Amino acid sequence: MDDEWNPDKANQLVRLTLNEIEQLAEKLSPARAEALLDEFEHDIHDAFLRQDLSAVMNNCEKYERRFRALGEEED
Repeated sequence: MDDEWNPDKANQLVRLTLNEIEQLAEKLSPARAEALLDEFEHDIHDAFLRQDLSAVMNNCEKYERRFRALGEEED
């Protein structure tokens, strides 16, 4: 995959991830979901500042996995 900075692609990845996280967050306690979203925001912000598409993709995948895992723990 081409890792050249593409802000449209990066924004699309973040939107898709936030949509999935929003659905998964309903399974978590509000405090837990908010803390994880704060971490996600920080990591994504850093990736955008560096204009690092690979970091955006990796962070999106990482936080989707974390939310899924925590959602399964809460079930």
